[in-house]
Amino acid sequence: MLLLFTGSIDGTSNLLIRELGHHVFRFNFDLYKDYKLEFTPDYWEISNPAGHRINSNTVTSALWWKPFNFYLVDEEPFIVEEVKYIFRELYHWCRLKGLAKGNSPDFHHRMGKMNILNIASRYFKTPNTLITLGLAGTYHLANNAIVAKSLTSGLTTTNKALFTTAVEVDTLHPDFPWFLQEKIVSDADITIFLCGNKQFAFSRSRANLKGLDWRKEINFDVNQKEWFLFELTDAQSQSVQAFAHALEVDWGRLDLMRFDDELVFLEFNANGQWVFLDYSEEIELVKTVTNYLFNQS
Repeated sequence: MLLLFTGSIDGTSNLLIRELGHHVFRFNFDLYKDYKLEFTPDYWEISNPAGHRINSNTVTSALWWKPFNFYLVDEEPFIVEEVKYIFRELYHWCRLKGLAKGNSPDFHHRMGKMNILNIASRYFKTPNTLITLGLAGTYHLANNAIVAKSLTSGLTTTNKALFTTAVEVDTLHPDFPWFLQEKIVSDADITIFLCGNKQFAFSRSRANLKGLDWRKEINFDVNQKEWFLFELTDAQSQSVQAFAHALEVDWGRLDLMRFDDELVFLEFNANGQWVFLDYSEEIELVKTVTNYLFNQS
């Protein structure tokens, strides 16, 4: 049985539940009070109000799917941290048993964007990139048009996010930590979803983008297709495979741009969304993912 660490209002989890039925146990972080849990060094068991159960003997795989994107409203901060600890510890119990699928919640904290870019540069063209405090080292980006991006994808106190934004160095405040990158002019965004030994590449035209970041203009209309299958060359596919091997991953999403028929690597999202690539289920991504979660080819 799959143990799915998630939250109560998540479309991806809903699709997995629809596909897997009682072969999955959904553990919703924001509804933790609805569950009964016993956890000892030798055994654990969770049950939900419907009487569905999973334990250390029946679990066969585990997937961490953004549970901490959900909030415990009006809860004491101490309690929030205690519940988070339980979720992390239970996930890592599964990881230590070799049952965890996908990537761990601390993947990017361990790796970081610059280390990933360094690895990617062995297999792809990469843009000039700088993390700076006090605007030190901006000479690395001299003569480049540049963009500012977010390292964490975190929100400000007013719930605003920093999307990819064109900036001028002389307008940046030196008291702010900046993640700066050479601006890539491209006709298309490319994203490649890794799922086990499979690669699913998609392309999205930039022709009608109002800004630089497609995420800011993503269309959630399931009837309007924005991403189309993109055929990688053998060399590109081999580069993707080598990159994944070097990073020791078999799950996640590579974001790239196409420039002069060459792929320019931007970043790797260890637990990136993937359902939007196949809303119509034309290529059965959901089924591919469920097979991966149960070690089926």
